[in-house]
Amino acid sequence: MNTRSQRIIFAALPLALTLLMMMQSCVTRTESDLYTITMRDTTVEELVRNQPGDRDNGIIYPSPRTVEISRTTVQYDSLVERYYPDFIRLGLFESAGLIGTGAGDNGIGSGLFGVYGFFDKDFAQNFTASDAQNRDDFFAGGLYRFGIMESRLRWFRDAANWTIGTSLYEVFLPEASDRRSLGSVLPIYVRKRYFLREDIPYVAFTPTVGIGIWPSHYVNMGASLDVGSIGGLNMRAYAGLAVGLNASYSPFISEDINGEKTAESVTFPYLGIGISVLDFLNRVPELSTEWKDHEHSSWDIGLLQVGLLIGGGETSVFQSSSADSDESVAISGVLLRLCNASVALPWLDHKLYAGTSLFNVIALGKTEGGVSILPIRVGLFQTVLQDELSVEPFVEWNYFPSSIMHIGGRLNLFITDWLNFSLLTGFVSGSTAADSEFASFIINNIGNPTDFSGAYFGLGFGFSDRIFFPEELRYNR
Repeated sequence: MNTRSQRIIFAALPLALTLLMMMQSCVTRTESDLYTITMRDTTVEELVRNQPGDRDNGIIYPSPRTVEISRTTVQYDSLVERYYPDFIRLGLFESAGLIGTGAGDNGIGSGLFGVYGFFDKDFAQNFTASDAQNRDDFFAGGLYRFGIMESRLRWFRDAANWTIGTSLYEVFLPEASDRRSLGSVLPIYVRKRYFLREDIPYVAFTPTVGIGIWPSHYVNMGASLDVGSIGGLNMRAYAGLAVGLNASYSPFISEDINGEKTAESVTFPYLGIGISVLDFLNRVPELSTEWKDHEHSSWDIGLLQVGLLIGGGETSVFQSSSADSDESVAISGVLLRLCNASVALPWLDHKLYAGTSLFNVIALGKTEGGVSILPIRVGLFQTVLQDELSVEPFVEWNYFPSSIMHIGGRLNLFITDWLNFSLLTGFVSGSTAADSEFASFIINNIGNPTDFSGAYFGLGFGFSDRIFFPEELRYNR
């Protein structure tokens, strides 16, 4: 990337991934009950000892029957632990395309949801009006949050749905000017949710007040209309006002032509449309529901899927651009999906699903591949071996910035909640790009824009990728 705004966004994402994985053990509340179990047993034994020979069992003669009673007591302690969620909201990434924060050549061109502009060569560039005349500036600004967490706030005699929260990093980019950007590490937010729908997917109106601490100092007041969370996916409409200051020591402030740094005050209203991924919301009653009893709506929710592909490409992605095409390389391509969700649909016994990923890379070879944002995927989950093996045929349309049709199948082996193994096969056909340039750190490793098609086989691995089975979905309970 060649702009500071892009570096800020992409540098924060792996940091959020790392820290959220470290926080996983901190978002569960454990309650335990210690029981003393007492087992009492009484044994009654009757014995008849007949004396040999004749006898007269008269009144005085002793009876040969005896009764022996023995009692035993065993005591031991038993510890029962129950696990509950200890957060209202926990999310990985949230972004929004903002409307009305900049105009013309000053907008960053964030695109819908704030992510479709990432691979525009003009993203966050500051141009003259003549240079930017073909630029899409409807979504002039962008809002990006990484590592979001909210906990219950017991204000006003424990009034419902108040939360206090933060994020690892938050940045507002109202226009292509670092001086007018506002960002903070661990900003503090207070939110109140008014639920318009209390069944999954939830719909809530959420007024918000937040304070940014460093490197910018600001107040963000606004509200959002939230729809989610289902499969960790959420959509939001935003309205708000941000008022702040970048002090002279802020990294957003660069030296002027005189070598001096001067503070910049920033004020801008905004409207926006956004999305968040791996972002989970609990209502207050769900904090008293054990993890094992929580409802699930998706067949697969995951952080990262990686596939190593055989076939299709003329030159392997692992070869240098000058490598001899006759050089033998077993693995020619890669398949990567970041932040996946496969939401069950109410057809075919809920085995049909619709899914997407925040980011996709499909490469059959060095010059046969592309990248996409929020592709549309439709498939079917079928259990082969209960709790272990499932098959997943799918069709995926990658429409931006590359245009790729992907038909494939996966045989998934569930290993743990955080690791899966897959056998892959499929066919892809499309174009790397029509007329745009990609971010250099990706396109230099995929190749030049070109049309391509081909079949592949491969091995896949899912990291922090949770596959569910029929009895775990809420529709089957």
